[in-house]
Amino acid sequence: MKELANRLAMQHLVNAYSQETGKGILLEKYQQNSSQLTFSQGLTLLCIPLDCIQSQLFVPLSYVSLVGRHRLADLPHVFNKGQKQSFSITAIASLLLEQLVQESGHTLDASSILERWIESREALTQFLTLREHDFEALVQAEQSFIESEQALILGHSMHPAPKSRVGFVHEDWQRYSPEAKGLSQLHYWLVAPEYIQEGSALDQAVSAQLKSELQWHLSETDQALLNAYSHYKLLPLHPWQARYLQSKVWFKNLKTKLKIIDFGEKGWAFSPTTSVRTMASFAAPWMLKPSLSVMITNSIRVNLAKECHRGEMTHRLWHSSLGERILQQCPTLKAVNDPAWMALSIDDEIVDETICIFRDQPFSEKQQVSCIASLCQDHPAQPKSRFNALFEQIAKQQPELDQSAIAINWFKQFLAISLKPLMYLYHQYGMAFESHQQNVLLELEHGMPKYLWLRDNQGFYYIEEVAGEVLTAFPELQEKAHAVGSKAFVDERFSYYFFGNTLFGIINAIGATGYVTEQVLISILQNELLDLHQAYPESSLIHSLLYQPTLPYKGNLLTRLYELDELIAPVDQQSVYVQLPNPLCVEQKDVQYA
Repeated sequence: MKELANRLAMQHLVNAYSQETGKGILLEKYQQNSSQLTFSQGLTLLCIPLDCIQSQLFVPLSYVSLVGRHRLADLPHVFNKGQKQSFSITAIASLLLEQLVQESGHTLDASSILERWIESREALTQFLTLREHDFEALVQAEQSFIESEQALILGHSMHPAPKSRVGFVHEDWQRYSPEAKGLSQLHYWLVAPEYIQEGSALDQAVSAQLKSELQWHLSETDQALLNAYSHYKLLPLHPWQARYLQSKVWFKNLKTKLKIIDFGEKGWAFSPTTSVRTMASFAAPWMLKPSLSVMITNSIRVNLAKECHRGEMTHRLWHSSLGERILQQCPTLKAVNDPAWMALSIDDEIVDETICIFRDQPFSEKQQVSCIASLCQDHPAQPKSRFNALFEQIAKQQPELDQSAIAINWFKQFLAISLKPLMYLYHQYGMAFESHQQNVLLELEHGMPKYLWLRDNQGFYYIEEVAGEVLTAFPELQEKAHAVGSKAFVDERFSYYFFGNTLFGIINAIGATGYVTEQVLISILQNELLDLHQAYPESSLIHSLLYQPTLPYKGNLLTRLYELDELIAPVDQQSVYVQLPNPLCVEQKDVQYA
């Protein structure tokens, strides 16, 4: 498993590096010299200059993409003057990062990101070992929502350290990780009501609902304690977070004064989802998203008050007459709302580390609902993905269709349920979403796209120049939720998240099945955008997608190198964006991400 984990971890790093820097050069078989051919065995080589040691890194590729992730056929090697050099895989990672630091022109230290890469690789090794006998199930056609969430073993394909979790130790990795099929109860505190703040877009206070629902899962002793403090409120916490917060001075003071009573782990058994901290159970009335003071990929995952207000307002919007009218125009779009929240409050200040957000749980075990990231992920050890299984399932149902027709029909259906309604919302109401692969859930029926579910109110945007009707009805979206941005800013974010991340990820994964080429799918998307440009001729977003030679792309590697936290930094400084060649540009040919 270590060799497999090494290759996959290097695949993440090499793809992120070559994409964000543009330094990689692709050499086809006929362009390679004899030593390169001997190493590549006739495969395409990705060549990355390592000027810091006057050498080159050669990476043999088993799949070459026009829009993103390449598949590595084997581990890369360093060559100097045509001779293979002996470097460990960790040394190669260090050389790539050192090269990045030297080219940045800034005084940077790559030790932190190298540490994250090593940690992510070790976690990947652990998860691959735990799920080794489960590999086929990870890419099977039929998967429930929770199965799909826990199938994302490899993680973000263009992130250098997708499995990094700073704060998890020992058994935490297995108990609290979706990749390990972790299962745990939430931890509860009984808190004096004057120390609780809560908000809800529902008819009843969520604290009352929680106490009512949880009582059916309590022992007589627990129930007696609850009755003894009947006016106290139950505050749910992630069990890791409850352990972490015990050392805080305020916790000890409130516990001593009996303002907090540690109620322990109770109730439903929850499964962690792809975000790690959001917990789901088919038996519980909500998903719960508690704060978790662990750095997962780029950010410490602590909830913020503005996200709570955004969740409330978004729920109210979708359930208003305006929202119902919008959804009638977009029947294939569904929202997973975050309608309520609770938190500890001291001196009228919310303690962010205790915020718990209550999320809709609209899915049954039988529904085929999958996050796009899981859908696009490769089998850990074989060159196939869940798309292979879905297309085989469709082929049995429709034997008259050839392979390319199956893949093209699927992609066109996905665009019909996603691209068209999302562009309608964008241009008619100024509403946009951070619809990246993890936040977009796809409901399938007979293997085909049926509904697009949008989750995570952290990434809901309203364009100040366009969203007048929505903001007039819900001014709190600007005043409290801080969810409003300029057209230029939202254009950039939406262009990356839905096109550069989600649609290009789907094109990459379908292309890798061999059923149809990426270029055919790109052409289909271009034609859809040309049609949409007729409907929205003034659209700066569609114009840039079709006619700009480059597109903005979030650089996860550079964001980590500069140690930016995407949750707490100002919105325009949360991450590093780079400009990449635009495969959708109708005036350019043979565009390729190296």
